[in-house]
Amino acid sequence: MNYIALLLCIGFVLFIFQTLFFFLCLKWLKSGKTKRDKEFAILDAERGQLIEIQSALTHEVSQAKKLASETLNKLMVIGSEAHAEWEDVTKKINSVLIEVDKHSEIILEANISNLNMRSMALEKIMKDAEILNEKLLISSKKAHKILKLFDSSVPPEEIFKEIQNEKYLDAKKLLLEGVEASEVVKRLGMSMTEVLLLSSYI
Repeated sequence: MNYIALLLCIGFVLFIFQTLFFFLCLKWLKSGKTKRDKEFAILDAERGQLIEIQSALTHEVSQAKKLASETLNKLMVIGSEAHAEWEDVTKKINSVLIEVDKHSEIILEANISNLNMRSMALEKIMKDAEILNEKLLISSKKAHKILKLFDSSVPPEEIFKEIQNEKYLDAKKLLLEGVEASEVVKRLGMSMTEVLLLSSYI
């Protein structure tokens, strides 16, 4: 009898412990669920914030792309206008340079033509002056000879000797210029022997 009562007491105590353990487990599970619910709520709030941030970033990126596209279009328009203006200015400068080149070429040709004409005129004047100078020298020599002929103080032998020396000098000059001996004889009235003898010393 005592043995049954002891077993009943032990069973009752075990039942109480089991019940307490069961209630403790339920309480622990309930507290864990509450904690998980709080953590899930925090995660949901953070997820919502992240979604809002993502939405804001997406909107800002979209606005930035739109602004960049508008800026690019404006830059393209400005670049196109600047290129067109540069081409126009380049064409105007080229046309002005062509006109200046043509004008300068005409002026240069006119100046060169005038310079050539003046040079030719100057050469002609110099040649005429040289011929005139030679004629003057010849005339002065002839005048000097004529004056000597009328000068009674000069012996006739000296005059004849001077005339002969001049003939020899003229003959030598003609021979050096390549004139034939027969032609020298005709021009100066000298004998062929004199001319040939003179040519042998040249």
